[in-house]
Amino acid sequence: MEGLLAAARQLSPSLRAAALDTAAAQAKAEGADALDDPMFNAGYQYYRNPTVFSGVAVTVTQSFPLWGKRGLRRQAALADMAAARGREQSARDESDERIKDAFAQYYAISRQIAVSRNIVGVALRMNAAANARYGQGGGSQADAIQALSEETTAKIEISRLQGERDAIRARINTLIARPADAPLAEPSRLPSRNTTEPVLGALLERARNANPILSAGDAEIEAARARQTLADKAWYPDLTIGAGPLIQTNHQPVGAAATIGFNIPVPWGREASQQREAAAQLSATQQRYDATWLTIQGTLAESLARLKAARNTEALLRNQSLPQARAAMQSLLASYSQGKGDLASSIAAEHRAHDVELLLLKAELDQQVELAAIERVIGGPL
Repeated sequence: MEGLLAAARQLSPSLRAAALDTAAAQAKAEGADALDDPMFNAGYQYYRNPTVFSGVAVTVTQSFPLWGKRGLRRQAALADMAAARGREQSARDESDERIKDAFAQYYAISRQIAVSRNIVGVALRMNAAANARYGQGGGSQADAIQALSEETTAKIEISRLQGERDAIRARINTLIARPADAPLAEPSRLPSRNTTEPVLGALLERARNANPILSAGDAEIEAARARQTLADKAWYPDLTIGAGPLIQTNHQPVGAAATIGFNIPVPWGREASQQREAAAQLSATQQRYDATWLTIQGTLAESLARLKAARNTEALLRNQSLPQARAAMQSLLASYSQGKGDLASSIAAEHRAHDVELLLLKAELDQQVELAAIERVIGGPL
């Protein structure tokens, strides 16, 4: 699974797109507090009275935002960059979860195929025993036919599982940006996991500190607050300064011109609407953060409950049900091979052992799925 995760982080277009979004936000933040472009102005003054000079005034003006507006713009842009970085990490975590789930299914189906192949072997032994008993006059032809039917049923199940495995393989290849029909090695093992029972309070604390969606939400709230303050300061005027040569048309020496100005915030509605917009955006951002936190709490509680149930189920199946089912199957099969008992009891025991093994695989799969969900929410491995 580690190889699949590494491949996805290198090849996935969605992860590359998230990284580029972060790069775009960073580039925007670098110039957020820059001054606006200077303005070039040229004006001509003409007087018919020859005693008053006419001339051309050329000035270059530059506006300077006051009252900390540039700093607020940069603060908001840096917060946007932090939010983009959180969304990038969240996209990576979601990709990891999908790959972990798909890999666990891939492993479980491969194990189911192996179990079904073992059943084929058991069915062959039953068939041989039934034929031997029938040849000795101690059995019936129906037993041999029933044993053969069990073998055929197991082979049909193998064919079905192989189709599911191919579908899972295609999904994994898609997740790591490979052709769907690209070859993929058989899964060797499930990743080793910490067997310590997680505590909900500790998981919530980790999620509060490391969940990337919450981190992005914090940054979005900071950006919204900066923009609200910036909207409030839209009522404060900015300074514009200009200077340039004054060229007279009467061939007198070149003079100089200087200008200074302030914009006049007139209450025509623009500033007030910007204030209302900024306040609404801040409130919406805070509400989204609260909703995300509630979702995280519910997700962790549900996943933890299902994880505990799956672990308890696995322990019971592995330590009690599976040994008992296998022992019963082997005993009944051995008795039937020795001319004792009936084939129906052996087949029922074989089905029971098969069902227990499938339940055990499902319990292992459920654990992997819930662990992947928990790790996504807390922002890292357990």
